[in-house]
Amino acid sequence: MARKRAPATDEEFARQNEAAVREAREAERVEPRAETVGYDAERGLVIVELTSGFAFGFPPERAPGLETATPAQLAEARVSPGGDGLHWDALDAHLSLGALMEAAFNLREWAPRYLGQIRSPAKAAAARENGRKGGRPAVRAAERFVADSAEKPRRPKPKT
Repeated sequence: MARKRAPATDEEFARQNEAAVREAREAERVEPRAETVGYDAERGLVIVELTSGFAFGFPPERAPGLETATPAQLAEARVSPGGDGLHWDALDAHLSLGALMEAAFNLREWAPRYLGQIRSPAKAAAARENGRKGGRPAVRAAERFVADSAEKPRRPKPKT
């Protein structure tokens, strides 16, 4: 049997609300947000305009729930209030903007390669020099702990 939780105090509610607002602002800053969505029947693409000013389009056949939709049904799209989803209520189709962009741009495979393997002459020279020295020096666990502790400010533990 599930236990009933005591109602939150005003202070606890205010603290949780502040944390939620901070989290939402950070998500808006980092994650893509849709401003408008529409269907371009001439090109056969769903067009999404982002709050950043960028836009992209995708063929409806590539999105779950839109494969057999008519142009009139595709034109009835709306953006979720937070800008992170696209909805076609009559089709019962709901797409996450982040997941859609991940699929459209193949981010799972492409982004790590691009962002993690940027090459430059200086980076190549440093790698060769490290190789001549036997590779990266090993860091002992105690040294790593001390270095990590010095860099990270300690947060007080929440009171329970």
